[in-house]
Formats: sequence, structure tokens, C-alpha cells
Amino acid sequence: MGTTARSEIRQLVSEDDGDFYESTTSSAGGASGETIIDTATQDLTEVDDGIQGWYILTSGSNSGDIRRIKATSGYTQSSGTITPTRAHSAQIATSVTYEIHSIDPVDKHVAINRALEQCFSLGLYLPIRDETLIVNDHLANSDFETFSGGFNSWTEVGSPTVTQETTIVFHGSQSAKVVASGAAGQLTQAPTINISEVTGKSVFFWRWVYATAVSTARVRLDWDGSAFDNSEYHSGNDQWELLKAEGSVPNSATQVKVICEVADGGTAYFAGPGGLMIPDYRGNIVRYTMPTSIIALHSVLMQQNEDHIDDYIRIPKTIGPVSGRFLRLIGRNYLTRPATDSAFTEVDGPRLSVVVAKALEILYRLRAGKTLDADEKRDLLAQAVQWQQEAADRASQPGVRMDPMGADDPTDRFSIEEDSSGKYLVFKRVRGA
Repeated sequence: MGTTARSEIRQLVSEDDGDFYESTTSSAGGASGETIIDTATQDLTEVDDGIQGWYILTSGSNSGDIRRIKATSGYTQSSGTITPTRAHSAQIATSVTYEIHSIDPVDKHVAINRALEQCFSLGLYLPIRDETLIVNDHLANSDFETFSGGFNSWTEVGSPTVTQETTIVFHGSQSAKVVASGAAGQLTQAPTINISEVTGKSVFFWRWVYATAVSTARVRLDWDGSAFDNSEYHSGNDQWELLKAEGSVPNSATQVKVICEVADGGTAYFAGPGGLMIPDYRGNIVRYTMPTSIIALHSVLMQQNEDHIDDYIRIPKTIGPVSGRFLRLIGRNYLTRPATDSAFTEVDGPRLSVVVAKALEILYRLRAGKTLDADEKRDLLAQAVQWQQEAADRASQPGVRMDPMGADDPTDRFSIEEDSSGKYLVFKRVRGA
């Protein structure tokens, strides 16, 4: 699917409504940003204050600024000078592009974003394929996709240099690059677990690791700071390898901590799937928080084999999803609502015309809500109804509505629950490690 910038949608909305003028400043405005000058506007009117409304700058150092034109002394015809009610932070130079609107562009932006959301019901949506949930994983940010000054939920030990890696990636958009210098470098995480409930039980920590030198990287289970169960070291064969640390929780355990470790002087990369699995700890995990990016869920698939990251199958009814495997959730979300003129939404071509019509419907309703004049309100609402019908007509044209997604049957494998905190994916059964 194609994309379109907000500035392009605003222009189409304005053109369909007959409310669009675009030009370029002919010389620099006031030194304090108090005016813009464009002699081309002299062809629009013969009188002072003959131009009313708003303008938006679309280039230059003040690009994106929206100003209302002063009702009195806001336009001087002899020089093509426009004076806003509020100055800009810097002088408006020559050759700066801008648009004039009789309707506040802010209202148009609100209408566009609401239209992009409401077009969901007209068959326009953003397809979502989410692969962030790992079956029976007790870790947070297990796939290292969330980074804010460091990888969220992970603790750095040994002062390693830890960065997001977007080239050497096993799954998703990034991996965790760890460079150790002066000591072994570690990323650790110790989830809240009742130790008395897991003593003597099996624990599995799996992680995909990439390294180019032998004995550089491994994964570990730390029971009390001195007792460990370790995986083998990565072979150093310049490839992704699945390393597994497995063991039983000893009686002396005070924690269940996982460690991604790089030897001093080494560099390695860590990625999911995998995670920390404790099959007998309060049973397998059957309830998962749904990603907020999915408004409507259509199907759930499971990684078929731990060694094949892109091979997904329908979840076997008899056993449920398997520990350590990624889930692929397929669903729909609203089209992206751009926050700036240069930001894009995922629609173009004939489908864009539906968004434009829906935006005009919403825009007229917004304007009707702001006026106290009964006749004007009636006229504005009548135009809103016309654009509402136009949006429906455009959406009904062949090839405009997006193909519906095929749905999995939730009754025999999973169900969807919802409360004030969000939506949850609940499986009938899950198979342990």
C-alpha cells in the first residue's frame, strides 16, 4: 500500500472544498517575523483587508507555523503585505512557500486524523503482523525491541557498551549489541518469582546469539550470585546460534536471574525468540496482553520450529502453543494519523479520496459545532451529510475497500478478553518446554 503526507491530504481537502491558495513570498517580511510579503496576492483583491482567514508556512525556518490574519490592518494591497495576529519567531525570508485558508488549518488537521480513524469502518485499515509475544516467557523486553538509553528491563553489568543493532538482526527490527572491555560484559534480568515455589523445578533460558570469535558469548542462569548453570559458548562461526542454559533451581537459590554474557574484549549480539521458561511455575502462561497496535485480531499463528524464524503454522488444537516459540498475531489497526506535515499515512490513489470526503464531513460538523447562528449551523450540517454520503459512495467503488482478513476460529484455541487495562489473548492450553 502506498503512503501520502498530511500536507498532501490537507491540500486535497482544501481543493475539494474550494478553500485553497498556494504561493511563495516575493521578498523578506518584517525583521521580527511580524509580516509576510507576496505581491502575487495583489491579484486576489483590490482592497486592503481583502484577504481574511489563516495561513500556514510550508517551507523555511518557520515551516509549519499557522497564523490568523488580522481582521483589521491584516492585509495591505499596495505591497502584498500580510500581517498575522501573532508574529513568528524569525523573519520570513523570500521564496518561502505558504498556503492561505479561510478555515483554520488546525481544524483541517483534526478532521483528517479523525477521518483516518473512522475510515476503519469503511474498509480502510493498517494491516498488522505482530511477532513480539513469546510463549511461556517470564522476561520483559525479551526480544530487545525496546530501547531508551539502554534496553528496557535489562541491567548492564561490567560496564559494557550496549547499543541497538539494526544490521545484524535475527528477528524484528534490531538486536542487542554488547561490546565488553575491561571485564565480561553482561545484560541481566531477574523477574519477580517466588523462589519457594520453584525450588527443584526445571528452568530454561534460550537466546539466539551471534559472534565471530570462539568462546566469546554465552547465556547463563544465576541462582544466588555464585551458583550458575551455563550454556555452551558460541562457536564463533559468524552465524546466529541458539544457546540454551538449563537447570533445576537449587535449594540455596535466592533468585532466578538470566545473563547474556560477552567475554572481556569480545563483541556479540543477542536476540529472541527464546526467553525464560519455568513450565511448572504456577502452570504454563495462558494469558497474554495483546499488543496495542492491534485493534481487531484475525488470526494467531505459531513459529513451527525454533530454528526457523519465518516458518509459522496454525496452532495445533490438541497441544496449544509451544514454549519459547514466537506467536504471529495478524490483525488490523487504524491508518496512521500524522502529527506533522511531513508525516505519512498508509493510503493513496482512489482510497485517498475516501479519506478526503470523510475529512470534509467531519470538518463541517466541527464548524457547525462552533457557530451559534442557527441558519449557518443547519447549512453546515447539511453539507456534512452530503460529504458523509460521498465518502460512502467512494468507498463502495470496486477495488477501494481493502480485502477482509480471514479469521481463525477463537472458540477452540483461544479467546479474547478485555478489561479497563487492555485486551488479552487467552489460550485453552499451552505446552511447556
